[in-house]
Amino acid sequence: MKKEYVDNDVFRFMVNLREDFSSCGEITVYTKPFTEFPEDDDKILEKMEAQENLVKEKYFNQKRIDELKLELIQRIQECKNPFYISCTDRDGGYNVTEDQLFNLEDND
Repeated sequence: MKKEYVDNDVFRFMVNLREDFSSCGEITVYTKPFTEFPEDDDKILEKMEAQENLVKEKYFNQKRIDELKLELIQRIQECKNPFYISCTDRDGGYNVTEDQLFNLEDND
């Protein structure tokens, strides 16, 4: 049996994590002092960046990343609604059947 298309409105939503879930906060990492910096200003910046990358790669190993993920998951689970939901488009008249419509009266 062929199903008939029904009149409809269409709502398209963008769902993102709320801004307060986009950061795990600051993490301070203490290390032994690095060696002296070179005299050349360009080389100082290169050396600082190399040091930062080294600390980042060594400190944020897979174990720490997994711990941060679990912390974020727990924060999300404990929150009533961690999402920012906004309607980005409204339209209508799509080729849909009655059984494809979202029933506003049956859902809480």
